[in-house]
Amino acid sequence: MILRSTIGRQMSVAALLALCVLVSPHAALFSATASKAQIPPRTLRSLPKGQIDQILAFLKSTEPDVFRKAEILRQSDPKQFNKLIAEAAPNFARLERLRQTDPRLLHLTLLDLADTHESFKLAGELRQPGLPPSAAELLRARLKQVVTAQFDLRQKIRLHELNQLVKKINELKAQLKRRKAQQAQIINQRIAQLIGKPPSVSW
Repeated sequence: MILRSTIGRQMSVAALLALCVLVSPHAALFSATASKAQIPPRTLRSLPKGQIDQILAFLKSTEPDVFRKAEILRQSDPKQFNKLIAEAAPNFARLERLRQTDPRLLHLTLLDLADTHESFKLAGELRQPGLPPSAAELLRARLKQVVTAQFDLRQKIRLHELNQLVKKINELKAQLKRRKAQQAQIINQRIAQLIGKPPSVSW
């Protein structure tokens, strides 16, 4: 059985939610939902201080090297720190919307991000010069496990999205049928709304 990466197995959903802010711009190319429109990065000034603190707290507990880099940038190069946080904000906001609208897809997306992070890490270790063949073989085997697990995960994501689309189509079909059966009533109600003050735009 393919084992989930350490990050995916041990980190809570709340921590994984913050993980999205760590993924480099390149990681978005591998996201199962990367084809969706991206929101332009917000500036640091427009981000709530609490959100920035959440990002930094997560970095401190899970990626101390990245956290130290962020802290250095915060003092020595606020512009680069601003850029780091601002580029992370859209992904954070996207996952927050998923948390409210589709918890199942959120959970799968967070696991996908964790696998992406793990695969990048393993690939980076494999690229190190002078790596002993035995160590390279072990790393390659682990990388294959992670990529295989991520492939299966992305299939689940696509199946979930397909099921959601089918559900939406069925709901629209049912709504269309109901409106057809109630056509006269709906038209009379709309006329009454238009005459009323003010008329409703929803009908």
